[in-house]
Amino acid sequence: MENILMLLASFLCGCCALLYFTPIPPKKLNKVLHILWYLTVALVTFTTVLMITLQVFSRFEYQYVYHHTSRNTALIYKISSLWSGQEGSFLLWAFLLCIMGLFVLKIKGQKSTRVFGIYSSISFCIFLMCIISKPFLKMEITPSDGLGLTQALKDPWMIVHPPLVFIAYSAMAILFSLSITVTKDSNKIINSHILTWLRISWVFLGLGILSGSIWAYRALGWGGYWAWDPIENTALVPWLVLTGYLHNKDYNHRSVCIVPFSIACFGVFLARSGILKDQSAHAYTDGNIIISGIILCLFMGAFLYLISTRIRKVNVTTKKKGFSLHDKRLIIYSINGYAALIFIGTVSPIILKINTPIIYYSAISIAFASIYSILLLVWDLEWLKRRNILMLVVSTIFVMGMIVLSGSIKFWWLLLLWICLMPPSLWLVSGFRTKSLNYYFSHLGMVLLILGTIGSSSLGKEASVITDADSNHIVIYGKEISLTELGAKDMLILTFPTMDIVVQTSKIITLSEGRYFIPYVTKPLIILFWIGGFVILASPGMRALFLRVKIFKHTNHDID
Repeated sequence: MENILMLLASFLCGCCALLYFTPIPPKKLNKVLHILWYLTVALVTFTTVLMITLQVFSRFEYQYVYHHTSRNTALIYKISSLWSGQEGSFLLWAFLLCIMGLFVLKIKGQKSTRVFGIYSSISFCIFLMCIISKPFLKMEITPSDGLGLTQALKDPWMIVHPPLVFIAYSAMAILFSLSITVTKDSNKIINSHILTWLRISWVFLGLGILSGSIWAYRALGWGGYWAWDPIENTALVPWLVLTGYLHNKDYNHRSVCIVPFSIACFGVFLARSGILKDQSAHAYTDGNIIISGIILCLFMGAFLYLISTRIRKVNVTTKKKGFSLHDKRLIIYSINGYAALIFIGTVSPIILKINTPIIYYSAISIAFASIYSILLLVWDLEWLKRRNILMLVVSTIFVMGMIVLSGSIKFWWLLLLWICLMPPSLWLVSGFRTKSLNYYFSHLGMVLLILGTIGSSSLGKEASVITDADSNHIVIYGKEISLTELGAKDMLILTFPTMDIVVQTSKIITLSEGRYFIPYVTKPLIILFWIGGFVILASPGMRALFLRVKIFKHTNHDID
């Protein structure tokens, strides 16, 4: 019965896609599409709720429930286990596509049915993958208990991380569908729709990446938030591309709609095909050739669609000649170039069979951070000429403060920090008078993220403590920790205002006379990474708030 429900939903979704090619008048077609999609939403919602119910009530005759839950699994993790495996993840994605399809139905315009036709075609492919993965497959013998979730997945951040990413991918599917509306004469309404879904995709994918990095830092046991894993990279690249498009302010290009979703499809293909099982900690080890083929077809279809639109030259825009120092294209090219280099490093091991060294990613990240900081200074060139000495003094004071906080003197890294601190130092000495508050808010978040990355990754140091004979505790930076607490976890993170200290219990060495050698690593300024990430992603909300306050003030002034 469960499989029939999903099969029926896929059939209805396929009908929505096929109706796109029929000559039915738009008014009648819209009514039919609404009915079919509402039925699809009802079926997929019921199927999703049914799967969650089976998990909550421990119905171990179902293979998915057996593999991902157990009787002693907490209720919240029984629910979140829906997206802990490939079958459940596809079901979650199908559910989110259904819900977000309701927003697509509300899009008005001459080409609204075409937009929905493309979106329902994408949804049909995901539904098909959900059916092929067989989430409701039953076992011949019903076990008394399930295998449960791995300890790493029993984390609050894992509850929100996958849904956020799938919401972003669904939003990018809507963005892709809007490409059909883009012409050389696109109006403000079309551009407004594109900008809206561009921002939604950017925010949710950013939140997904950030929550995933927090989860990795807390739960994976290696004390890091980013490992340049191929799956991590294939989520970061479309986010960087979306960031570049948001800076562009010109949405009269089909590439704005098509490229992000195409890259996302490629990332899903890498994760689900099993191609990266020996290179990624996040990839699924068992790939399904049919599912991999469908995802690859989605990617290739999107790519060929982009190429065909380029060949037809539907986008006719007037290009600027040359560059000025204040040209935003410079930062757009730097962002896209950074994304391209990450992408090359990600796919190179698949083609060349040689792992990309971490130093490659470090080098391109240092180059990007330096270029980004210089471009921010260039945009405030007039104030830079006036206050350059004062800016250098403030930036130097900040660096000296970081030396005190981290206790580390590494010249080249401190030089990079000094350069990255110049833009906020200039903003400070100029009294934040050159740009809008939204500009300062978003770019300050980026600077904080870069500072947190450099501080935690490069200014940290390895140290150790040796326990006294027969002692049952250790003291690190004035904090007392019992050996029992250390033995209960694979990794212990001690949080201080200026740094984190990571103790990996697997590296503890037993010495003679009942003593223990306990190594640890410091992560200075890591709090800046988290603050910076959230500040960046909160910038659209702050922009809306600033605009609302501004309008409110103008309204009050008019009334007076």
